[in-house]
Amino acid sequence: MVLKKPVFLAVLLVIVIGFLVVYSVEMLRITNQRKFEIAVVLKTNNIRSDYWQMVSSGVKAAAKELAVNIDITGPLSETDTAGQIRNLDEALAKKPDAIILAATDYERLTPTVDKIRAAGIKVILIDSPIQTHVEASLIATDNIEAGRKAGKILAGGQNGSLYRVMTLSSRKGSIVEKDREDGFKDTIADFPGVEYAGNYAFDGTEDGAYDSVKDLLAQYPDIRGIAGLSETAALGAARAVKEKQRLNQINIVGFDSSIYQIKLLEEGSLQATIVQKPFNMGYLSLETAVQALNGIKVNPKVNIDAVVITKENMYTQENQELLFPLVEK
Repeated sequence: MVLKKPVFLAVLLVIVIGFLVVYSVEMLRITNQRKFEIAVVLKTNNIRSDYWQMVSSGVKAAAKELAVNIDITGPLSETDTAGQIRNLDEALAKKPDAIILAATDYERLTPTVDKIRAAGIKVILIDSPIQTHVEASLIATDNIEAGRKAGKILAGGQNGSLYRVMTLSSRKGSIVEKDREDGFKDTIADFPGVEYAGNYAFDGTEDGAYDSVKDLLAQYPDIRGIAGLSETAALGAARAVKEKQRLNQINIVGFDSSIYQIKLLEEGSLQATIVQKPFNMGYLSLETAVQALNGIKVNPKVNIDAVVITKENMYTQENQELLFPLVEK
């Protein structure tokens, strides 16, 4: 049956109108028609923490672009879990549309996050997971892969003789450090000339790492490589090895990029450091929260790659931007 021209035009008009309606509805979902209120609770909001201030800068950049109201808080110390729980309770009382959280503790934050989710508030986790998976999305560095990168660097120092390496982590044992340790061990197992001497814990402070490594070097004089699974671990290890005048015998790999670690890289006390991308993490967390609030299905887990920085590549433009970010204070 052939449609007459008026009928054809009417059908075409209905199709066009239908398309425009669907398109308009979709655009209303994607574009934020009202300003969402999003609370951001970091591990620390201390202005001395370049890493978390860079995460904050990423959140602020995305909030400005997406026209979202944000409230960024966090305790003064990354070890103050009780303080972070108070921050979350205060945020919950304001009834935001979503909460972005960088959890300080894998287990202790779970009840509070369960309470937030029960209130109908969407939760986006960044940097670290928690014990129960109640978040809309987890955006974090792929710490297992980061650990593998640290392992490859230290294993590369093997010269044919037995080469013993160890990892150093806080006694608290964060899931982030555990993932880095697992990735490290997996890689070391692929190198027959390298022996893993185990993971050794300290109290989470630089002085604690320093004391632990001094004791370990006395007990195990054949250690040739140390992977400090956090900034404090790397700084304490480097101090102890320098004091024992064994920098020419022991290679050290760290994580993150404080000004102190950069100095150690420049002087050769640190062979490499594995650097994360905190700005990207902050930006993606806010973008993901807005998408989830608009009813768009979000990726439940977003892995962000880490970068190996050495003395040889630290002066490239890309790596300089990672090491010396323009942090908005």
